[in-house]
Order: sequence, then structure tokens, then C-alpha cells
Amino acid sequence: MGVKLPATLFCCISLFVLLNEVSHVESTRRLTSDGAFHWYNGLFVFGDSFADTGNSPKSNLSEVTRQWYKPYGISHGFLGDPTGRFSNSYVQSDFIAKILGRSQAPQTFRDTKDSYSDHFGVNFAVGGAGVFEVPRKAPTLAMQIDSFKKMADAGDIIRKWQLEQSVALVAISGNDYARVAKMSNDTEILAFIGNVTDEMAKGVQRLQELGVTKILVNTLHPLGCTPWQARPSNYTKCMGRGNMAAELHNGDLEQKLNATNSNSSVYLLDLSKAFTNIIDPSDPHDVPEVAKKFKEKLKPCCKSFDPNGYCGQVDEDGGDQYSVCSDPENHFFWDDVHPTHAGWEAVMKQLEQGLKDFLHITY
Repeated sequence: MGVKLPATLFCCISLFVLLNEVSHVESTRRLTSDGAFHWYNGLFVFGDSFADTGNSPKSNLSEVTRQWYKPYGISHGFLGDPTGRFSNSYVQSDFIAKILGRSQAPQTFRDTKDSYSDHFGVNFAVGGAGVFEVPRKAPTLAMQIDSFKKMADAGDIIRKWQLEQSVALVAISGNDYARVAKMSNDTEILAFIGNVTDEMAKGVQRLQELGVTKILVNTLHPLGCTPWQARPSNYTKCMGRGNMAAELHNGDLEQKLNATNSNSSVYLLDLSKAFTNIIDPSDPHDVPEVAKKFKEKLKPCCKSFDPNGYCGQVDEDGGDQYSVCSDPENHFFWDDVHPTHAGWEAVMKQLEQGLKDFLHITY
């Protein structure tokens, strides 16, 4: 038999619970164009290293765990120490969280297993992930959404009411296409691109069915313009084949998302255009202002001595097998594939207004 609480005590407890719930979302309240307040109760992040803020556990230094070791996270005035982010400081998911009124991306899924204190959302992204299993064995997009579903179904961490005014980011940045180099003909490549975009569209549909109301999906950046691809030319030019694959992916993805989502609940974040405006402008005589900020557009700030090595690599005696630039702010890329903090800031600044319009945020 339960204990009956006095009415006044019951009211006090109820009020405390309500205020506690409101406090978790107060910082995401934004004034909309019609003068009304709009609430975003959560940011849920899926994908790979462009959005990962520390989901891979730290272990001995390797190419897979390098994000937990210096020089990652070293930039003074931002984070100052490695946090599992693939950058000298913040990554894309942090900048999106800032647009929603937060200081950085929500708590990682890995950390929720010990305690969940943020209540703003959860970051499921893991470096190296794709829509299919990759050699690094990172959880696929579908696996990440499975983890999200379990939390939502349980109802104690992710609540149903929270999903009604939530935002999801799907950051799939090309890990699946590492195998394209081994494909012998265009027909095979096109079929594989179709398989990748099919899986992304399925993931978006699942998130909608689970109750997420606003979904941001990255387009592929120009893959042929990463330092990894530009190194053979001493970082002077992009490789066309990677860019062509990215363009085909983006066109196919846009078509599939538009065909299945006519209710404007999905928005493509055009990383392709935002990156290209900086690192490979179409008109060399009319360079966008955003590109002028960076002295080095293809050369990474952190460069391995070995073409097959990685930023942060050391030899058996602990000696550095890499060099780090004196001013990361002048470099668009941090390492062989990831932007610097300044690079992400420049990319998201270009995309910010469109994102705000989609989310009806005015401030």
C-alpha cells in the first residue's frame, strides 16, 4: 500500500520536477520571426569524425585513437587538451550546438553509460563510421540509431516529449568510399553510391519515425581536396576522381531525401559548397572573402613525416613523427582529412543562416 502525500507537499514536488525539466531546455529557447518563442529540447548527433566528440574509448596511441593525444585539442583559448575530437579544438557538432544556444555538443553516448547529466541530447557519432561496416569496426549509422532507439524506448534518458522539438545531425563524411578505389568500372561505383545513399535515406526515415522533427544531413565535401589526396601534388591541387564521386553522391542523396520527405523536416547542410568556396573557388580571380582568411587551404597544420603515417604519430622512443604549424588559424585543414577549429567555424558561418531559417530561429 502506497503512502499518501499531503496535497501541499505533492504540489511542491510536482513544481520542482517541472522546473527541473524546464531548466534543461531553457538555454535552447529562441525567438522566432513571428515573435513567439521556439524550443529545441535536444540535439542528437549521428555519424563519424566530423561530429564525434569522444565516443571512441582512449587506448594506446594509434591512428584510430590519435584524437585522444596531443597535438589534438591543443589550441589555446578553446579546449586546451585532447577530448577525443578530430581537430585542434571544436568540430562541426559543437558549432551546430552553439547555433541552438549551447556552448558545445551534447554528452557522448559513451559517457551516458556512467551518468547522464546534460539532458540536452546525446552524441552517438564515432570516428571512422559509415553506413556499412568499415575496417575500424566503428558502429554504423544504423547501429547508432539502434542505440538511440533503445534510449528513447526506455524513456528515462530520452523522453518522448523531448523528441517533438528536437534536432538531429547526420554526418556521414565518406568513410564508405575508401573501397571505391578498388572498384574497376563506373557502373560498379554508381551502384555502390546508390547503396550508400539508400542507407542514409533509411536512417533519416527511422529518425523521423522515432519522433525527431528536424533532421540535418551533411552533403559530402569535395573528397579530392583533402590533404590526403592533395599530398602527391605538394598540396597544390585537388584530385578530380574523389570530387566526382562526392558530386554523384550528393545529387543522389538530395533526390532520395526530397522524394521521401516532402514535409520540410529534412535539411541538407551543403558542406560541398561551403568547403569549395574556401579551398577550391571556381573563379581564381574572384576569391570569396571566407577563403582569404586561410593562408593554407590544402596543406594540413599537423603533417606526418610519412605519407602513410598520421598526425600525432611517434616512434619507438617517443619521438614525434609529425610537425605542427605555428598558427592553426591560418590553415583550413588540421590533419589529413579534418578541418581546424577555424576551418569548421568558416564552414558553419556560411551555413548558419540557412540552418536558422530551417529551424525558424531568429536572433
